[in-house]
Amino acid sequence: MNIADIADKTVALAEKSGATQAEVYSIRVKTASTYIDDDIPKIGGSLVEFGIGLKYIIGKQIGFTSSTLAQETPEDVVERAKSIARVSNEDLKFVSLPEPKKVSGSPDKYHDNDTAAADSTILMEKAMEVVKGVSADNVTVPNGSLRVSSVQYHIRNSLGIDVGSKGTIAFGFFTAKSEDDSGVGEGVQRCWSRELSSIDFSNIGEVLKSQALSVLKAKPFKEKWDDAVGVLAPSEGSQMLYGIVAFAANGENVNKRSSPWTDKVGDVVASENLSIIDNGQSERGLLSAVVDDEGVPTQETQIIENGVLKSYLFDSYNANQLELSSTGNGIRRIARDLAGRFTIPAACAGTTMEVKPGTKSVDDIIGEIKRGVYVEHFAWPIVDPMSGTFSNEIRNARIIENGELGNPIRYALWVGNLYESLKGAVMVANDPEVHDKRVIPTIAFPNTEIVGQ
Repeated sequence: MNIADIADKTVALAEKSGATQAEVYSIRVKTASTYIDDDIPKIGGSLVEFGIGLKYIIGKQIGFTSSTLAQETPEDVVERAKSIARVSNEDLKFVSLPEPKKVSGSPDKYHDNDTAAADSTILMEKAMEVVKGVSADNVTVPNGSLRVSSVQYHIRNSLGIDVGSKGTIAFGFFTAKSEDDSGVGEGVQRCWSRELSSIDFSNIGEVLKSQALSVLKAKPFKEKWDDAVGVLAPSEGSQMLYGIVAFAANGENVNKRSSPWTDKVGDVVASENLSIIDNGQSERGLLSAVVDDEGVPTQETQIIENGVLKSYLFDSYNANQLELSSTGNGIRRIARDLAGRFTIPAACAGTTMEVKPGTKSVDDIIGEIKRGVYVEHFAWPIVDPMSGTFSNEIRNARIIENGELGNPIRYALWVGNLYESLKGAVMVANDPEVHDKRVIPTIAFPNTEIVGQ
């Protein structure tokens, strides 16, 4: 029985047993992987996972459970979900599951057959290209991993939704280490794509080598620069920016009034240079699909347009509370690892955050900066989504002075408030890259500080 048939059967059983409404999320994930240990690629694991998640509703009482159906039947799952619903408190905010809407595009649109067919042997060959690209007497690849996943999912509910989608994801994480009498240098690179063939693994190795050797030359930063500009490479800036946008634009947080952007649609929240969309059908997005994980058609939602807040993101649960329509943001899947996503119900979340590229190159932007820092790698780029404050340890960066890149630095913090920085003279480059759930170029964030030892 295929995943659509299992979803159909389970919903029918739930309705027959007394459910007011029911929803089944049925998913099959195939994963292959390899890893690197001290310059040597090794065969990783392979996995085929199947599972269903059932939401069983009696009035406003909601029961959710999941199963791989390896040792139980759909009837067992329905009875368990029913028993959970019966003892659950009423959710007074619940209105209804989503109703069916017209879906455009083929379910196969975001699926790459070659990536889905790649096994660990092929991945080992790709990983070896990274090692060869790094190749240098004092630079090694101490660890790394490369994984490809293909996913097929189907949603069936008692209101008539009966749709699904397919997709593929390739993800790699690699580190490099250099060492000489002056100390130890490191490099870190990640890669993301729906198509394994689009990733330049040799170039990843070369960048890793450059990063690791550059850090060896880094000098401690002993000053404190106020009103500095932080120019963040896409890998780091994407995590910082997504950290606040995904929180502030989330419909659940808006309903709870915990979002700093509550009641601010139409207000200026950022520089006129910044435009951001959530694109569920992104050409490069890893979670792109014809429907979200509730079966609602995906769409392109303008969050910020030239600095003005235009919209929030909603799943059906949070949209119904405001008598609005879902924006196709009922999500279970994550880009990093698709395993186990059937074990949780859909929640309000972004699909692919796309930042509109600017017209200037990174060199052009650096040329306009009096004092700042160009960051390729933080220890971990984080920001408080409520307040916007951050204090991130710089691992791989170069000083910017009078429009020119200076020496590599270490032992410094990049400090500021991202909500406030966004309202300043933000500059957006023309080099978008895919990083997790984001397609984003290099961005220069003003009004920040660099704090040394």
